[in-house]
Amino acid sequence: MNPSFLSQQIAERVGAIESLIHQKADREVELIAVTKGFTIKEIEAAKRAGIVNFGENYAQEMKVKNLDTEDECIWHFIGQLQSNKVRQICHMVQVWHSVTSMKLAKEIEKRSEFSDVLLQVNIGNHGNNLGIDQSDLPVFLEQLQGMKINVRGLMTMGVAGDPESTRKIFTSLRRLADIHELPDCSMGMSGDLEIALECGTTMLRIGTAIFGNRSA
Repeated sequence: MNPSFLSQQIAERVGAIESLIHQKADREVELIAVTKGFTIKEIEAAKRAGIVNFGENYAQEMKVKNLDTEDECIWHFIGQLQSNKVRQICHMVQVWHSVTSMKLAKEIEKRSEFSDVLLQVNIGNHGNNLGIDQSDLPVFLEQLQGMKINVRGLMTMGVAGDPESTRKIFTSLRRLADIHELPDCSMGMSGDLEIALECGTTMLRIGTAIFGNRSA
């Protein structure tokens, strides 16, 4: 694809999402461009469109892309992560989503002190069973106190093709974050970003709605 046409497409998509944020959000929202399956070419086009926050799902893909950590971008790791992979990417990641265990939290503290983290929460019987059970969250947060990491908030995923269940999940996560006085909720992807905005997200993780469909 012609580079200028690619840049124009991405700029238009980013503009449309930013317009939605202004219309629907009642708080500041970080737009995270999810680069899984995309190349440095698309990343550079997103930077030109004003994107500052980028997210990667896989440690191996992050390593292969050899990301420029000297620029002003903020890199989020948003996928499931084994603790033994933290060492490989800790020099690139500023924000760790999807923290689901004390083992992972301790490894992030060891490799990257004072990093920002979000805890992935299992919101129950809505088809979303990844993460810390919400009933265990108070004890988990207590265990994290005193550690050299910054717990910014909570993270979850909606249910693809089920707006009603997704809304319940997102509403519950926002309520949990507020109860525990955590400012951030990382929720909302390309298919459910409007619901997430209406439910109080502060971090949208958007891939195809910015970059288009991934190559097969």
